[in-house]
Amino acid sequence: MACSVQVSLDLHTIEDALAVATIAAEAGVDWLEAGTPLMMEQGMAAVRALRAKFPKHPIVCDFKVCDGGEYFGQLAGEAGATHFDIMAASHDATIRGALRAADKYKLRVIADTMFCPDPVAAAVRAQTIGAHMIGWHLGYDHRHENRGLRAIDGLADVLAAVRIPVQVVGGLSVEHAIEAARMGAASVVIGGPLVPGDRGAKLATTLRKVVEGVRGAGADEEPPF
Repeated sequence: MACSVQVSLDLHTIEDALAVATIAAEAGVDWLEAGTPLMMEQGMAAVRALRAKFPKHPIVCDFKVCDGGEYFGQLAGEAGATHFDIMAASHDATIRGALRAADKYKLRVIADTMFCPDPVAAAVRAQTIGAHMIGWHLGYDHRHENRGLRAIDGLADVLAAVRIPVQVVGGLSVEHAIEAARMGAASVVIGGPLVPGDRGAKLATTLRKVVEGVRGAGADEEPPF
C-alpha cells in the first residue's frame, strides 16, 4: 500500500489555511486536514471552504470526538469532508455512532489512540468495532514535555496488531515521516514544526521533500483515498 501525505492546517483563519493548502497541494500533498485550532476558531466554514477550493482532495476534520460520534460525523459529511477522527478512548457507542454517520455520508472514521494507556490494545478494539483507520498520535503537550519521544515509537507494534491502515501524526520530522512510510504506515501527517512559519518557497520545498521521500519509501501504488 502506498503512503499518503496529509498536511495539518492548524491555523487561525480560513484565508491562511487556504494559502497553506494551496502550497501543499502544489507540492503534491494528498490529503488536507482542517486542524482542531482552525475548526475551533472558524467552525465548519473552514471545511466548506477547503472543499470548495479543492474539490478532488480528501479532507479530514480533526474533531478529536469524544462523544456525539454520529452528530459530528453528520457535520463532517454535510460540510464535504471525507474523513473525521474520534478518540479511540471514547465509548464503544461513540465509535458505533461515528460509523453510522460514515455509512450515510461515505466518510472514513479514524480512531485516534492519543490518551490511551495501552494504545495498541485500543487500536485493536477500534478495529474490532469497525473503525476504518487508526491514528497513531503523539500529542502536542506530551511530546513537548517529553522531548525524547517520537511519533514513530511503537509504530511497528500497532502495524503488527491491526489489519486496517495506520496513520502517523505528532510533530513528525521529514526523516521520521519517510521512516514511517518505510515501516508500512498508510498515511503521515505533516504539521508543526514543519508547517508554521514560512508560507512561501521554504514550506513548498519542505513539503516536496516529504512527498518525494514518502513516495520513494512506499510501494508503487496510488495513495489510499
